[in-house]
Amino acid sequence: MGKTFLFIAIGLVVLLVAGFLILTLSLDSIVKSSIERIGTEMTGTRVTVDSVSVSPFSGEGTIGGLRIANPVGYAQDSAMEIDNLFIRLDVRSILSDEIVVREMRISSPVVYLEQKLPDNNLATIHSSIRAAASRGTSSDSTLVIERLFMETGTVNLYTRIGGERSERFEMSSIELTGLGRGDGREQVEDVVQQIAEEVVRKALQSAVQSGFGQLRDAVRDLFN
Repeated sequence: MGKTFLFIAIGLVVLLVAGFLILTLSLDSIVKSSIERIGTEMTGTRVTVDSVSVSPFSGEGTIGGLRIANPVGYAQDSAMEIDNLFIRLDVRSILSDEIVVREMRISSPVVYLEQKLPDNNLATIHSSIRAAASRGTSSDSTLVIERLFMETGTVNLYTRIGGERSERFEMSSIELTGLGRGDGREQVEDVVQQIAEEVVRKALQSAVQSGFGQLRDAVRDLFN
């Protein structure tokens, strides 16, 4: 009887551990594939994630190596790179039709701003996101982000206008709250558009404030 009970207890522990591993791997895979699929559809370029590790119990975790590739025709490989992003999800919402993110904190983002005539890479990506938001993507879910904070980042500017030139300057932090909590439920692509607009605006304004006047018209016209 004692041995039977011991075997049953060991079996239950093994099943619990196996279930935990399956749940953890499934959650990480869901988050990773969702970011890459929806991001690629919206930006019109490749979005990749190196790693995702989110606890299925607390919903807290990290997303590592998030990269948005540059559109075709630009020299630099990336438009934006985020090595570390902290996220806290409402785990129960993952399998529902409304995904709820309690907190998202982006550490030391790097933006690559490549200016050509008449456009730049960020404006090109922003146009793709706007178009995707207006037509909708393959996502049927709505998205809520209660708080998003992006720490002070770096903008690397590259242009060949008037001769090849590159500069680096600081981009101020961004804090957004209540995304997706408007009058109606907002689709994932609508919330992504709001975030993208703020990031692009900050990057272009930082360039203008640093003396790169060729971007002044882009800042003025991009969000009209």
